[in-house]
Amino acid sequence: MPRLGSLSAEALPLPRWRLDVRRLAVDALPVGCASTAAAFYAFVSIYRHDRFATGGYDLGIFDQTIWGYSRFAIVRNTVKGVPNLLGDHFHPALMLLAPAYWVWDDARVLLVAQALLLAVASLPLFWWARPRLGVTGATAIQLAFLGFWGLLAGMIFDFHELAVAVPAISFGLYALLERRPALFWPMLALGCLAKEDVALTFAAMGVYALVVQRRARFGLGVIGVAGAWFVVTLGLIIPAISGHRYHYWDYPSLGRSWTRAPLAVVRRPWRVAAALVDKSVKRTTLTATFGAWLFLPLGSPLLLVAVPTIAERFLAGNPAFWSDRFQYSLPIAPILAFATVDALSRLGRFRAVAATAVLACGLVLSIAVVRPLHGLSGYMSAARAGKIDACLDRIPPQASVAASGALVPHLTHRPQIDPLFREEHDAYLAVAGRTGRDPGYRRICRGGGVTVLRRS
Repeated sequence: MPRLGSLSAEALPLPRWRLDVRRLAVDALPVGCASTAAAFYAFVSIYRHDRFATGGYDLGIFDQTIWGYSRFAIVRNTVKGVPNLLGDHFHPALMLLAPAYWVWDDARVLLVAQALLLAVASLPLFWWARPRLGVTGATAIQLAFLGFWGLLAGMIFDFHELAVAVPAISFGLYALLERRPALFWPMLALGCLAKEDVALTFAAMGVYALVVQRRARFGLGVIGVAGAWFVVTLGLIIPAISGHRYHYWDYPSLGRSWTRAPLAVVRRPWRVAAALVDKSVKRTTLTATFGAWLFLPLGSPLLLVAVPTIAERFLAGNPAFWSDRFQYSLPIAPILAFATVDALSRLGRFRAVAATAVLACGLVLSIAVVRPLHGLSGYMSAARAGKIDACLDRIPPQASVAASGALVPHLTHRPQIDPLFREEHDAYLAVAGRTGRDPGYRRICRGGGVTVLRRS
């Protein structure tokens, strides 16, 4: 008879209630991590907004349009200066956020929604990692995702429609890898309706299913649906709404229009590949992007899914795309996280240790190197922000306003709100900084460095 000390923990009988408690604790762990992250994201975002660190681009733009949706209307987006924001980028999925305004009619509801969406995207990552890396490894990867500098940079840059795409991509990848088409197809629809170019990411998932998983019918179906949606959206839907061709094409290395890009790739693939790393800032951002995951995604075939996102970002002629700021790292974050899990699952007994190393490296980059949250302590005081709010409250809810950039998202719940540089004889002006007596306007309030004027 073996001694008690020689028996493994699994061999010892445990009371059923203890097994249930353990199971519930493990099941609740990823939800607790995601909830804590969501609370942190929301706090930081609202803190920035309350101290006038958000701007008309992009929070003010989206707030005015979704505020219109909450009133069952498609309002002219006067912040962007377009009749219908769907003709700028096609993101009807944002209509799903409109009911939140019935609970809290405030621009900050978008910041809370974004915090929840980004945090929820970490759940399928834990679920897929747990049987491959164990609870410790899965938790480390989930926390690495939640603390990834690219996710934090997107969170702190106001609000963006890509926040809706992140959970769609994450759940879509989980459904793809677990072969759950009933979950995958709704996620494809949500992603495609979040922003037109997300269709390319799902098309790449179809390539993965075709090449790696050898699911020919499913893969070809995904490629066909996502590819057709991309072409129809850019070629027909957006031009029909806006009245002109799709104008977000800034890829000189791929030709003068998006329809010529495939031909450029076929004819000059070496030039296209070289353009990905032809600037030092591109190389730096790519190094930080993969370095946060110890470059493990490079060893996973799941990197196929990231190809459209990488190409779209680093082949662009606009230097803002190459930066480690803004929202441009959001769609690639779940892809890199899943690819890291895939690579770690091949490391045998060192998987949990390696996952912990990934978490440590990612946090070092987020806290000490890239530092997307740097500058939070430099915002204006709550007392000064209160004085500005008191002045802005002097403007009637339906009055037309022209405002400085930082004031715009505090005034977008109205049909007419213009950036100050595009003032169109609005009834009120809200100006940050010193201002003289504008002809035709008289001052009604000054506080916190902001002046509010009313047209005489």
